Parts: sequence; C-alpha cells; structure tokens
Amino acid sequence: MDKRYLPWLLAADQLLFALADWAVGVAVDRARAALRRIGPLLVLLSAVSAVAMLLLPWLAATPMLFLPMTALWVVTSAALRAPPYVLLSRYAARVAMPRLAGIQLLGLAVAAALAPYLAIVLKGVDPALPFALSALAVGVSALALVRVERALPAPPKVAVGATAVASDRASSAAWGQLLLIALLLAFGQQLHTAINSAPQFRRLADPALLPWLLPVFWVGFSFGLLLVDRLVRGRGPLPVLQLASAAGALALSSAAIAPVAGSLPLLVASQFAAGGFWGFILCASIGVAAERGYPLQTGRNTGALMATLAVAAMSRLGLAASGGAAPGSLLEWLPVAMWGGALVLLLRLRSA
Repeated sequence: MDKRYLPWLLAADQLLFALADWAVGVAVDRARAALRRIGPLLVLLSAVSAVAMLLLPWLAATPMLFLPMTALWVVTSAALRAPPYVLLSRYAARVAMPRLAGIQLLGLAVAAALAPYLAIVLKGVDPALPFALSALAVGVSALALVRVERALPAPPKVAVGATAVASDRASSAAWGQLLLIALLLAFGQQLHTAINSAPQFRRLADPALLPWLLPVFWVGFSFGLLLVDRLVRGRGPLPVLQLASAAGALALSSAAIAPVAGSLPLLVASQFAAGGFWGFILCASIGVAAERGYPLQTGRNTGALMATLAVAAMSRLGLAASGGAAPGSLLEWLPVAMWGGALVLLLRLRSA
C-alpha cells in the first residue's frame, strides 16, 4: 500500500475505536440493567478480536482483505476497554475505581515503554508468533473475566426513581463539559508526546540517546499511577483532576522552556513530571466518569471517555497527515494552552 495513506488509515482506526468504545459501553449498561451476565458477550467479542488479530500477518499482502480484518479487530477489541470498568463498578467501591484503573493503565504504560525495545528484539522474527501470542493473551483475559464474574454473587437490583432520572438530566450538560475537558487534555498530551518531545530532546542531546530519553514521560506516568490512589481517596477524583491539570500545565511549560534555556536535566525532569501528572489525570478522569455514571451508566461514561481519548489521537494523526504538525514554537506551547484551558473549565465545575 502507498505509504501516503498510512496516517489517514491510522486516523480512521482511532475513529473506529471511538465509535466502538461508546457503543459497547452503552450495550453493557443495558445488559447490566437487565441483570444479565456480561461475561459471555465479552468472550464472544474477544474471541473474534483474537482471531482477527491472528489472521493479520497472513492477509497483509492483500489490502482488500487486510483492511476489513483490521477494522473488525479494532471494533471487537472494545470488549476489553470499557466493560471491565462496568464489572468493577458492580463489585468494587466507587472510591477504589481510580486505583483499579491505575492498575490497568500501568500495564499500558509498561507496554508503551517496552514497545521500542520489543521492536528491536522481534526484528526478523516471523510476525505470526507475536500476533499469535497477543491473540492468546486476549482470549485468556476474556476467559478470566468470565470466571471471576461467575464466581461472584449477582449484584442486587438497583432501583432508579424519578429523582435519579431528573438528576441525570440536570447533569448531562456538566458531563458534556467534562468530555470537552478530557478532549483538551488528551489532545494536548498527544501533541506533546508524539510531536514535540523528540524535537525538544534532539535540540539538547545526541539523537542516539533518544530511545532512552523518550520513555521518560511514560516512566513518570507509571509513578503517577502508583501515587494517585491516596490523593483520590483523600480529596476525591474531581479536585485531583483540577490539581493535576494545573501542575501538568506547569510541567509542560517547563518542557517548552528547557530547550531555550539549554538545560537537558530540566527537560528530563519536566517530561517525568508531565508524565506523572498525566497518570493522575487519567485515573481521576475514570473516577469522575464512574462516579457520574453510577449506578447504571458506568459503561456509557467510561466508554465515552475512552472514545474521547481515541478522538484526540485521531485529531493528532489528522493534523500530521495534513502537514500541519511541523514542530515550532507555537506548537510547543499549544499543549500548555490546551491544559490551561481545560483547567479553567474544570475550576467552573462543582464536585459531584
């Protein structure tokens, strides 16, 4: 396939992620409202996702088959994003949601940090092997969710009266504003990590050191995930989200200033801090989504949040594909402006 189409295909990939995450979250909420077990649904979707993933290396030479199979894999992989949060909301205390989300996100952070090194190690290996191992991991994860769900007692039926319905209608505007805030924060993070970080480091360090410097953000992210639980338990998810957005904007400002000041240690420290506060932001955001969706809209809210993250990635890929992502002083300060704008909107919100 012509490489010029690749950025647009990746953007379409993120659009499918967004639509699938929201749709699956809503579907799981409906299943939960009917007091049905959602494990079999997750296993079915995950099995389709695993098989589609397994077939990708063999279909890579036939674009007319490869692209639909990739789309099928993207859509069905939504089974392992929003639905686990619905299961957690059934059996875990709401105050524990950010910590449990942090455990899941820590796996993603470790994967992001190891990806460049795995790419080097797996170079020359038959692609069928890593794809088969990934498909097996997806299947095992889904089966584990079913086993856990069946081992736990059925949750009590939740009565939702007229007061709850009226409250839900009153909070819909605030929820839309929260999604806008999440979009600003996520797009700022995408611009910083995918577009600005490498040029910033390149201005201060030998390009050969980039594989060791670029993961600093994700190392900080991992530490943030480990520390956020105590803050959320003490203050609540929304205040932590406000605090982390303010501190994160300052860290991004320092990262933009460091190349001008010629200080590599300042840039490394700023990247580490920005990653840590991004970990705070993601966990607190999931906590806010679960809190505002309780008891019967957890899937919709967490699915919408995941969809917003995908839309941010799609926007960044579209910007890159259109040629508007050339690094420069304006682009370096755009993530700061977005996190600052999100903070202004956050400060206008009242705690749930």
